[in-house]
Amino acid sequence: MPKIYSELEKNNIRRALRREAGRCLALYGVRKTTVDELVHRVDIPKGTFYLFYDSKESLFFDLLKSFADEVENEYLAMLQEIDENHIVTSLTDIFYTILMKFYNEGLYRFLDGAELELVMRKLPENYLPDLSERMSSVIHSLFSYFYIDDEGDIKSFEAGYEALLYLLLSADRLEDKEKALRLLVRGLVLQMVE
Repeated sequence: MPKIYSELEKNNIRRALRREAGRCLALYGVRKTTVDELVHRVDIPKGTFYLFYDSKESLFFDLLKSFADEVENEYLAMLQEIDENHIVTSLTDIFYTILMKFYNEGLYRFLDGAELELVMRKLPENYLPDLSERMSSVIHSLFSYFYIDDEGDIKSFEAGYEALLYLLLSADRLEDKEKALRLLVRGLVLQMVE
């Protein structure tokens, strides 16, 4: 008989699975990450995995969706609490933190298309447009928060930030990636508050 989990246990298992999926994604990519590896890392029976997700691909999709939710909820709230006296530093910290979370959770791997295609092959066709729209909406929300009048300027800042996300595909080649990425984020922020 399968174990019955409390809501707290279910949330903890989902969170642990997403965390480990991100780590595996960063280390191995989608193809080389297995359900066996994930359940070993989370220390749950394999059958328990399937109580939560139909496949590793649905877990990776949930990881992307959770990232978008977190950015929208947590980081938009952080923008509301921003220190007006140190706006450039505060904004740089927020946008840099989002960028590094995207990197550290291995989500940047989806930017090359091949990894995302592996995930999307196993999911319903309508998931990708919904996800793309959701991610665009979140980034738009971040930049729209600053009451930039010109929609073209908002699109330019979004494109600049998206370019930073794509840079993550080769970030490991940078000698001091953290400093370099922070400097680029700061440059974007300076343009935004100008």
